[in-house]
Amino acid sequence: MIILLLLSIPLVASLGTLALRTRRAMELTHLASAACSFLVTALLAREVLRSGPVVWLNGFLYADRLSALVLLLTAFVYLVVSPYAVGYFRQDERNRVFGDDDAERIGFVKLRKYYALTPLFGFSLFLVAVANNLGVMWIAVEAATLASIFLVTFYGRPTSLEAAWKYAIIGGVGLSMALFGTVLTYYSAHEVLGGESFNALNWSVLAG
Repeated sequence: MIILLLLSIPLVASLGTLALRTRRAMELTHLASAACSFLVTALLAREVLRSGPVVWLNGFLYADRLSALVLLLTAFVYLVVSPYAVGYFRQDERNRVFGDDDAERIGFVKLRKYYALTPLFGFSLFLVAVANNLGVMWIAVEAATLASIFLVTFYGRPTSLEAAWKYAIIGGVGLSMALFGTVLTYYSAHEVLGGESFNALNWSVLAG
């Protein structure tokens, strides 16, 4: 259940942000999501070190020591970036108040976009780390790619849109090759496993 809790925190924060009406509420939700994600990740890592791998959903989600390390690093970056982002956007607002023409105009809609997509990006990366199934991992990487593409377009400049378009093309090619490799892996594993082909894309089964 701890894996479910870890995945639920950023996902709920992302969806909840869409219903918030004030900037402060979005900021607090963003900070709480990052802090709670890091705390739960630390608890998950402790459980893995004490009792071994944590398994959920019949092995589709799986956390071992390597997963715990990746989760801790990801959650730490999420925790550090969150207060920085809040301060950055507030500083930009102060610069505009004092007449700095170089300051970016960041309205409420853009802020909601950022505070909704960043937890979704975090959720996707967490899912990548705990996905024991290659198909689930591919979906998680796809979700992370889509979230980051929209984050790249945050300022809406021509250069931002161009960067997002190039990133989408490169990411799309990579994901297509990954999907092709996943299909080949399933076909090969299906031939070997026979009746156990339902779990043919699970890392733990493939390693065996």
